[in-house]
Amino acid sequence: MSELQLYLNRHFLNKAQFAAACAISEAELNDLLAAQILPGPSYVVSENATINSAVFGESDVTDTVAGEYFRGCHTVWCERAKQLVAEHGETAAPELMKQEFMRDYIAALTEMNTSVWHLRDCFEADGTVNIAGLAENAELHWKHFLLGTFGICTANPVSAAEIACKGVLQEKLSHLTANGSKTDFSAAEARGILPVVDAFANAAMWFSPAEYARSSRKRLVDDLRPRLQAAMTM
Repeated sequence: MSELQLYLNRHFLNKAQFAAACAISEAELNDLLAAQILPGPSYVVSENATINSAVFGESDVTDTVAGEYFRGCHTVWCERAKQLVAEHGETAAPELMKQEFMRDYIAALTEMNTSVWHLRDCFEADGTVNIAGLAENAELHWKHFLLGTFGICTANPVSAAEIACKGVLQEKLSHLTANGSKTDFSAAEARGILPVVDAFANAAMWFSPAEYARSSRKRLVDDLRPRLQAAMTM
């Protein structure tokens, strides 16, 4: 069995397994996916030995079982989707799910704008909301939510706040380190950045063997941390 398949087995469920974990049939799962009310599969492995993800696109693979792979923790979104359908009907539920996600996501960004990092595309320097920028950011993240993107890159994508946290930490690290390419850190800089690396490491997914080399985790944690630690000893 390939390392990729072991990774998928450890962190994901195939479609039949995910439907069972959600206590619904595959047909019901298909209906919810078609309604765009919950995350789709994060990975799709084809019979032609390729794997496709919303983050990295298509890659060749070997010894990997074809199928659609869903993050197991996404059952929380399916449970909420079922509740909304039961309470408001199939037609209204998808828009209500979107509104909830965007409300919670925007609230998390607003809180982190002052406590973690200033998002220049969403807030002015004085903290005033850039309404158009914030709405665009939230809309983009909702689209990625439906694509299953956060099942790939976020360690615990069970709430909009968790998803926002990972994104803000990545923006902060990218800015402070030239997207992980900076090498000339002072000891003081390194001491200030290392806690951010640790926080991002906790928020970011480990990434599959098919894409780890291109991942934010490799660039902003595994490659960056040794350089920061070395700078602290100089």
